[in-house]
Amino acid sequence: MVEAVAARRTPRRHAGVNLALGTLAGFTLAQLGLRLWIRRRPIPIPYGWAWLLENPWRRRYRDPRRLADACALRLTDRVLEVGCGSGLFTPELAGRCGHVTALDIEARYLAQTAVKTAGLPNVTLLHGDLAALPCEAGGLDAVILISVLTELPAPVAALRECLRVLRPGGRIIIGEEFFGPEYVRACTVDAWAGAAGLRRVGRLGNGWAYLQTYELA
Repeated sequence: MVEAVAARRTPRRHAGVNLALGTLAGFTLAQLGLRLWIRRRPIPIPYGWAWLLENPWRRRYRDPRRLADACALRLTDRVLEVGCGSGLFTPELAGRCGHVTALDIEARYLAQTAVKTAGLPNVTLLHGDLAALPCEAGGLDAVILISVLTELPAPVAALRECLRVLRPGGRIIIGEEFFGPEYVRACTVDAWAGAAGLRRVGRLGNGWAYLQTYELA
């Protein structure tokens, strides 16, 4: 009897394992394909690839709640989230600061973020480009870029633009992940930041997914 039950369960178990492996393989191949494509010309993740941002495998190493905690925001902070995408992190960030401006260059991403942040009074959606942020100078406490900086053709110039909108003592928080289409090591981000006049004051994570905090040097 026990052997019969075990025999019935084994195919189901194998089917579950095969499904998980197939999902992981598909996710990995899609990421590699996108990485090769974007390396030819750095651009934001196209809207047609939006499902990668919300993939369950990504949530395992980029859990929105843990990431928002790691940003160490204050309840009085005014924050700019650059490249908010589909709004995966925006609600959690909004729960930890005074106000979040979620910016993206793709209006269809902002529409998804609007759904996730409906009813949150301290969230503003903004359509714009990091090359010329539509924000006042010196008005923000933190600028957050998760898997964004490496998609830009001029990362040093982008960091200088982030500095322009920060108040004195403000922070730039940069997160990158290995499965991102244009991943670079943390030391490369440090070099870009140094060229922009920043110094690193904090780091969390590892080579697979890291989060680094910078201030004016």
